[in-house]
Amino acid sequence: MTFQQIRYIVEIAKHNSISKAASALYVTQPSISKAVRELETDLGITILDRTNKGVLFTKEGTELLFYARMLLEQMESVVYHFNKEKTMDLTKVSISSQHYGFVIEAVANLMDYFAERKYELTIREGKTTDVIDDVYASRSVLGILSLTNLNKSFFERYFISKSLMFTPLASLRQHVFLRREHPLAHLTCITLEQLRDYPYLTYQQDDVLLHFAEEAINVDNIRKLVYLKDRGTMNNLLSNTDGYNLGTGCIVNNYMNPNIISIPLESNSLIQVGLVKRNDVFLSEEILVYIDFLKVALEKSMPKSV
Repeated sequence: MTFQQIRYIVEIAKHNSISKAASALYVTQPSISKAVRELETDLGITILDRTNKGVLFTKEGTELLFYARMLLEQMESVVYHFNKEKTMDLTKVSISSQHYGFVIEAVANLMDYFAERKYELTIREGKTTDVIDDVYASRSVLGILSLTNLNKSFFERYFISKSLMFTPLASLRQHVFLRREHPLAHLTCITLEQLRDYPYLTYQQDDVLLHFAEEAINVDNIRKLVYLKDRGTMNNLLSNTDGYNLGTGCIVNNYMNPNIISIPLESNSLIQVGLVKRNDVFLSEEILVYIDFLKVALEKSMPKSV
């Protein structure tokens, strides 16, 4: 395995494309393809599945990618150690999360903390499956997601199978997010039956398994269902319609529309927010600083009824 092959593998993963990787590295596409085939031959594995829509990393290819990233970082560290004046001191942080405002507030605080540094932050916001896949494939070093009473046992087994570790941060009672003018906004507690005539707004569009749902609710029983992909749309619809969303109840000032409130749901279901990481990854000082910011932002935004 050569340094060049390692760079090629990492760059292909970054762009999900051999041609785009070649363009970024200023080499020809056949050069990269040849290097990958030679590496596959040397290791006796198939690294990439080549399809009409592009390339996908195989299971063995994903494992190789993890080590390739580690080796590349170590090589870059060696270069920096012996050539500090010519090497830019760049801090890199990659995080994946479900759609939580307190995660973004913590990122903003981290940016202030990095004010005097040259840095590159990658924040991926998506579904539960996206978060898990990002951490497992080392696209992100840290994931933030939640478990419920319904899926906790499943996740514990699933994390073990993926060599992932989940660290709880807080257990929260499930809440209903809605606007201040909503017909149910005057209540101190809301039941699912009272919500049945209102549109349910959810991020749960593409997940195949019910276990991966971000809310502990069976969508098959919902009469009016609206699928969304980003927090901006969720905020706009919650603050301007009689739709509702279920979640942690955390209200993050300046990162959510002030017209949105949260009211406890009459349910025994708890949401456990926590961190997920690979067992074989050690968290950097910068990630630990981010986690401290995250804990503060989470604590500050939690509903008083918790």
